[in-house]
Amino acid sequence: MVAYCGAMATRIRYAEIVDRGVRIGFGRDERVVELPSRWLRDHGDDEASTDPRTRQRKVDTFAIPADVEPQELTFGGGRLTLSWSDGATTGHDAGVLADLIENRRRPRAARADRSIGIDPELDLWVGESEPFSPVDAESLDHPEGLATMLGLLHRRGWVMIDGVASGEQAVAELAGRIGYVRRTIFGDVWELAPGLSEHLDSAYEATDLDVHTDCTYSNDAPGLILFCCQARDGDGGESVLVDGFAAARDLASGEPFLAGALTRFDFIGRYVEPGVHLRAERPPLQLDPAGYLVQVSFNNYDRAPILPTDPWVETVIDAHGAFHQLIADPGRQLRLGWRPGRVLILDNWRLLHGRTAFTGDRRFLGCYLNHEDLQSILRVMGIIRR
Repeated sequence: MVAYCGAMATRIRYAEIVDRGVRIGFGRDERVVELPSRWLRDHGDDEASTDPRTRQRKVDTFAIPADVEPQELTFGGGRLTLSWSDGATTGHDAGVLADLIENRRRPRAARADRSIGIDPELDLWVGESEPFSPVDAESLDHPEGLATMLGLLHRRGWVMIDGVASGEQAVAELAGRIGYVRRTIFGDVWELAPGLSEHLDSAYEATDLDVHTDCTYSNDAPGLILFCCQARDGDGGESVLVDGFAAARDLASGEPFLAGALTRFDFIGRYVEPGVHLRAERPPLQLDPAGYLVQVSFNNYDRAPILPTDPWVETVIDAHGAFHQLIADPGRQLRLGWRPGRVLILDNWRLLHGRTAFTGDRRFLGCYLNHEDLQSILRVMGIIRR
């Protein structure tokens, strides 16, 4: 099907469905581009695909069939509308499409060796591979107990603490054993519970939350997240943890080219609410100059639209999906239950976290800390030397 638009339409003068995508002509010149089907299906800006208030993604990126194809195409009023073979319909702003095409992203220069190194001091894990016991809060009053807690946090990326008092002061004091509370748009110590309206975010709901890292929209994402349970009753609501470093290692072992693409191509994180528009970009798997993995940055809710240059579009989509397939595997996930006074501290540069749907009262206080402060206290206490 071919659709043409009149002179008053914005920026699209021609569009047609072609094999594996849509061909579009922009402006008054002869420039014509083809956009792949999978990319278009994933990047609608209609209300079913993107929250109009926050611009958080609502479409299930990873459920889109690999062979999805547009069935019908219409254009009018500055928008392109596509009906798809999987039954969905997406809308696309003509100006947004034109800007994305104009600013297509190139990957970083390839390294001679695209392997992903892992710090040998870290204990990578997959699912509930070993039992764990929460640290007792009183033990942190002694240097040996604090060192034990920090060593666990460093090696496996998370630690659970029981017996922490309720209230903001207790949370701030516990965080202060590692570093200083990092102030963000959410404040210093923040509240997390369903129904809160101070901020617009999927975290303030009672539904399932896919595993992700926080603050992909911050240039320097917080290194640690601290959650302290204040109240809990009802069913569900377990926290879900996945070792992102272990997933990256396994992706690099099985699909080295796709893993390499995630080290070379920057994704954009975005957070939007009234008076706030944060944006940052970095690769989902970030390596240091020696080739060691130092940060996983993956949040499909907050991922802003990007369009890779040809022929990288399909590769980036495949790499993104392959990593998600690993981290969404229930066999990789560790599930942790909650009760008042229980604290979870996790490395936001390594672990992905989510939750199961729940009923009843589930309230937390929490805060962010800097990754550099964790590394500092680890050096001070002789747990790491570099």
